[in-house]
Amino acid sequence: MVFILRGILAFTNWVWGIPMLIWLVGGGIILTFRLNFIQFRKLGFILKHTIGKSFSAKGEKNVISGFKAVTGALASTLGAGNIVGTAMAIAYGGPGGVFWLWLTGLVACAIKYSEVTLAMKYRHKDKHGNWEGGPQYYLSECTGQKWLGVAYAISCAFCLFLAASAQVGAGVDNMVALGAPRTITTAVEIIIIAAIVLGGLKRFLDVSEKVVPLMSVLYILGGLVVIFMNIQNLPAVLYSIFRYAFTGRAAFGGFAGATITMCIRWGVCRGIYSNDAGTGCTTIAHTATDEPNHPVQQGMWGVFEVFFDTIIVCSITCLSILCTGVWETDGVPATLTATAFSNSLGSIGGYLVTVSLVLFTFTTACAQVEFGSSQLKKLLGEKAYFPSKVVYLVVLFAGGIIGIDALISYVDFGSFLIIFFNMIGVYWCHKQVVELTKEYFADTKKWESEKWPAWVEEEEKYLNPGK
Repeated sequence: MVFILRGILAFTNWVWGIPMLIWLVGGGIILTFRLNFIQFRKLGFILKHTIGKSFSAKGEKNVISGFKAVTGALASTLGAGNIVGTAMAIAYGGPGGVFWLWLTGLVACAIKYSEVTLAMKYRHKDKHGNWEGGPQYYLSECTGQKWLGVAYAISCAFCLFLAASAQVGAGVDNMVALGAPRTITTAVEIIIIAAIVLGGLKRFLDVSEKVVPLMSVLYILGGLVVIFMNIQNLPAVLYSIFRYAFTGRAAFGGFAGATITMCIRWGVCRGIYSNDAGTGCTTIAHTATDEPNHPVQQGMWGVFEVFFDTIIVCSITCLSILCTGVWETDGVPATLTATAFSNSLGSIGGYLVTVSLVLFTFTTACAQVEFGSSQLKKLLGEKAYFPSKVVYLVVLFAGGIIGIDALISYVDFGSFLIIFFNMIGVYWCHKQVVELTKEYFADTKKWESEKWPAWVEEEEKYLNPGK
């Protein structure tokens, strides 16, 4: 058994080097070209018709909006990776790692856009009249290879057992650092998570719609204050990001020397880890929405999701760490963000990061339980949906007791599995995404009022099952 675990760790360290850079970033660049640089050319249009539109939209009762769906997706992506993982990109990759993190985020927009659009195309109504979908559906249907969807669902269910446990472990670790008892803290968090996830996807989305904006604003405002208090260092920081992206620079103190290879590896890996692009998991939340009239309309929310997660939230973390200079000290990489906030805001800064991290990891764990249970529902039938959540909650308790350090490497292995299977389907069927994109942008006004024909047929099939 020990030999197998060591083999998994060795393989994980290898595959998350050059192989995954080629598989994810290389593929993302190809998608960017095939989609005619949509995340750059249409960014203004996308922001206007996603987050911009949500401010003026009036919510309808019992209708899941595109905004509510994306908060559910963000609940999964906004986690420890934005605060801890991003700090590691700087600790081991130096300032230049930030450049590669940004570049990865921009490329990942095309990946997330593609997987969300595919998920929307192949979603279905369940027997209760709710929309459901995700990789477990579109991987089989768009490729015609049923085994691909099954392989993904099995891998995803396994991975999310570990990933959700690691998120709870990270949150509990930070509370324990403040003096809270581990067992009691873990039990309280599991009880709250259970109250949310046992209520189903709609309850989870109701909670995420309220919590995600609040926790995001809390963290972003705190980070902006830190950056503003050290604004005199910002020009030099921005210069160092671009200068050392292609030369590398060693961090002072106990951190490893940052060569160009280290800059790229840590920037790219942490960028992908933070925004979840390529895993396909967040498409499950996206497909629940009732609002859009065309698959591309929700696909644009996928672009916003990555843009907000990586370009905004991760940038706040990076600039806070670099402007305060804490990356050049002998600190621990995982606590760089808290140190940066504490140096500028005093003890309140450390508490702010801890509260943000607990909220981020809490919502991520809720999302991952929901997404993982949906995989088992697809594999084993609807009767497995509720019991699987109970099993997840038991595993989450164990994760809180163990902590994140013992789990993180195995989480990376699970992430590799689901990214590998999901991206086979996305690359295989990317022409369908290109065609849908052309269809939508050929007449955007048409799709403001007209529903996509395949969805109309799906709704009629649900309302008239005998026909």
